[in-house]
Amino acid sequence: MTNPHLSLTNTSAGLRRGWHPVAFLSDIRESEPQRVELLGEGYVVTKTGNDVSVFVDRCPHRNARLSDGRMVDGNVECPYHGWRFDNHGRCSLIPALGPDATVPPTSHLTRVATAQRYDLLWISPEDPVCGILDIPEWDDPTLRHIWLPPVDIKAAAGQFVDNFLDFGHFPFIHAGTFGAGEDEFISDYEVQKTDDGWGFVVDYPHTIHNNEDPKVKTGEHPLVQPRNMRYTFGAPFVITLGLELPLTGMRNVLVNALQPLDHDTTRLYTAMLRNDCPTDEKAQEAIDYEMAILAEDLKVIERLWDKTIPLERGQAHTRADRNTVEFRRIMQRLLA
Repeated sequence: MTNPHLSLTNTSAGLRRGWHPVAFLSDIRESEPQRVELLGEGYVVTKTGNDVSVFVDRCPHRNARLSDGRMVDGNVECPYHGWRFDNHGRCSLIPALGPDATVPPTSHLTRVATAQRYDLLWISPEDPVCGILDIPEWDDPTLRHIWLPPVDIKAAAGQFVDNFLDFGHFPFIHAGTFGAGEDEFISDYEVQKTDDGWGFVVDYPHTIHNNEDPKVKTGEHPLVQPRNMRYTFGAPFVITLGLELPLTGMRNVLVNALQPLDHDTTRLYTAMLRNDCPTDEKAQEAIDYEMAILAEDLKVIERLWDKTIPLERGQAHTRADRNTVEFRRIMQRLLA
């Protein structure tokens, strides 16, 4: 039987069975434990050599935060009573019992599944039922990797994904950047499901105001230009948008990975893979432009009715919403 009240939030239990980004690999240090937040819970990250370990940020003795402790000889030391744990979670020392004491079997930590992809550390709190979205363009040598600064948004991860997949809002929300009023009508399109059932691909050509094209100012190119889009989604919250402008030859693949911090807040990691930013100056211009687009989106999605997405009832849908309806179906399956 279906559940008419099933909704997706940042703390839905089913999200524990998926991969989530929690930190840049470059930010993880051997010198100190690091706390990360996910799905309303805290985790401690430690590093020994090339080995990165993640555990629930709670000492099994008296529930102190291990991330408030320190690293000693490759072990994380609890700040409360000095219990130490190695990179596999084994309790290696309880000072109050002496160095040769047998530690209780309940004193060990359980290691959380980790993965390292796309410059990020990923974790799955429970056995994952789906993989991390494959992004073949990541290894394309013609595309420069440009990271935007991480942004904490006051919206649920699902709300950002829903917004990002939706191209019906372009002429309205993005009228100040690329939105073309001529492109209000959404023509028919197909949603191609992936073989594993945890994602899909959508190809959609449309027109935009290409304010990034310098030849628009000289009159050599029109402001309104055709653009080809390819959306790729992978559960829970990874989306890419491949953009191609035939008139300029520009390629840009936007990679978005979201970290649901708690019920109200989500951290957004965004990389641009571009072939038209050979200099740091050009890269910064692209970052500034993308941040302006994001600001337009946030004016709406941070003010939505609440931090939930109804998955079965409670919202109206049209044929223009095929991709976001498929997103809901996949998330309903993950949460079931």
